[in-house]
Amino acid sequence: MNEEVFFPVKPKKISEEIVKQLRDLIFSGKLQPGEKLPPERELAKSLNVSRPPLREALNTLQGMGIIEIQQGNRSFVRPITTRSIYDPLVSYSKESPLNILQVFEVRKYLDIGAVSLAAERATPKQIMKLEKLVGQLEDDLKKGRLGAKPDLDFHMEIVRITGNHVYHHLVSTVYDILQEEYRIAWGGIFNNPESKTVLLEQHKKIVSAIKMNNPQEARRSAREHLDYAEKKWAEALLQKT
Repeated sequence: MNEEVFFPVKPKKISEEIVKQLRDLIFSGKLQPGEKLPPERELAKSLNVSRPPLREALNTLQGMGIIEIQQGNRSFVRPITTRSIYDPLVSYSKESPLNILQVFEVRKYLDIGAVSLAAERATPKQIMKLEKLVGQLEDDLKKGRLGAKPDLDFHMEIVRITGNHVYHHLVSTVYDILQEEYRIAWGGIFNNPESKTVLLEQHKKIVSAIKMNNPQEARRSAREHLDYAEKKWAEALLQKT
């Protein structure tokens, strides 16, 4: 046998092992898009490594577009999408409210599909979490708070219930693109007491359909809710323009 076909095995750098472990956790869905990683000191202790190779690994992951390191060296998991897809979509959506509404339309049908899958797959514990989030939304609206966070958490929890990690990353990407407009739209809804009541009841109907394990009713409830939300988004964004 020709010995030249074999090459010495090089031990991996510690930073490469850290990159592999964090990537595996993200790709498997154990670390979710938007989730905050522990502070460097805590993460280094958990991994049993020093901070220099950890920083090297985090910088590598940021260069790969998998995490984002923000001010204060806090790191967040990014949706798994290539910059070649994400950046043009951001630029496109910012050109006009009509473009934003096209992105919302994509979000609408992704959400409808997620609600349908959730009705098939939700566990009692997951349903309890949805009910808790609706309760938080109701409490926010009663106390005059915006209610945008529990609403977003509600929809993202439904996507998590699907158990499909690719689905979760796609939806997270779309939500990330719409982040600024999301606040504007909810601000418009907040100023209308009737809209707040309608949206709250629509959320309750979605949970009810998921609880009954009824995908058809879940799709119908989600479509009713998202058609209404789309209309309110259009009103708020066009008024701002």
